[in-house]
Amino acid sequence: MSEIESIIQKYLQGNTSEEENHQLHQWTEESPENKRRLFTEKDIWDTYGFHSNQKKYEPIPELEILKKRIEPKKSQRSVTFQKIMQMAAVLLIAFGLGWSSRFISFTGKMETAEVSMQEVFVPKGQVNQVFLADGTRIWVNSETRLSIPSVFARNERVVRLNGEAFFEVAKDKKRPFRVEVNGQQIEVLGTSFNVRAYESSNKIETTLETGQIQLRTGNQTNLIKPGEQSLYDKTNKRLIISKVDPGTFSSWKDGRYEFQNEDLIEVFKVIERWCDVEIIADEAYFSGMHFSGVIKRNKDAKHFLELLNHTIPIRYEINSDKIHIMPK
Repeated sequence: MSEIESIIQKYLQGNTSEEENHQLHQWTEESPENKRRLFTEKDIWDTYGFHSNQKKYEPIPELEILKKRIEPKKSQRSVTFQKIMQMAAVLLIAFGLGWSSRFISFTGKMETAEVSMQEVFVPKGQVNQVFLADGTRIWVNSETRLSIPSVFARNERVVRLNGEAFFEVAKDKKRPFRVEVNGQQIEVLGTSFNVRAYESSNKIETTLETGQIQLRTGNQTNLIKPGEQSLYDKTNKRLIISKVDPGTFSSWKDGRYEFQNEDLIEVFKVIERWCDVEIIADEAYFSGMHFSGVIKRNKDAKHFLELLNHTIPIRYEINSDKIHIMPK
């Protein structure tokens, strides 16, 4: 058995290390065939419920038997494979993110007769990745819910988002990809973009890196181009489109947040989500203030407080997971 086959089997059983996750991620990036193979074996594994182990299967031998049973003849392969993919259209893989992979919540049942909704929830302090069977890759940020149908429709691919996510959408001209958030619908064919749409925020922020976005807000439709950002205020129903550096707004998926003259109250919310803390501050006092700087995932909340103190004089008290911030 080759090393990569051993890692795949360990991954299916949930026993891979961070280093092995990284190796597996690199291997899938080498070719579409590698990625397709992993998706197929993951489909088989998940669909037939090996994780529950209710019948005391020997996992690896049973997996080999199933693969032979599923593909007995070339003439039958396409039909059987299509059925399998319908039974498991949503795949969850956490590569190179060992500090967050075990915290993902994936609810719902995969069914062949009906389309059910799968919910991915990433709690505070975590970031994760989702791979869809159509080839789309999604980074899901802290305190975010992503709802995905178990099977995409024939004419469209629709997901729902509450929180922040970065999408790399696989092209499919016959089935546009849509992201539904509170008050907006984002439609693409194949592109990469970041969406920040937390329920607790009055703003929906969509930033385009590559491709093209058609943005629907009520009866209004706007075309967003690379390097542009739409900012929608849910309170006054106002939409503003401006030129930005897209990398600044998607840097969180690489382990850092880049703030450029950002509203301080919104920065507090980001720190709460990333560091899994509660910030208690006088919003009336800090309203209208802005912050610029870079916050890395491997730094704690105290590091942010020290950076903030260089530009805005503050006092703070840390009591477990609660932080009181006061004017100096």
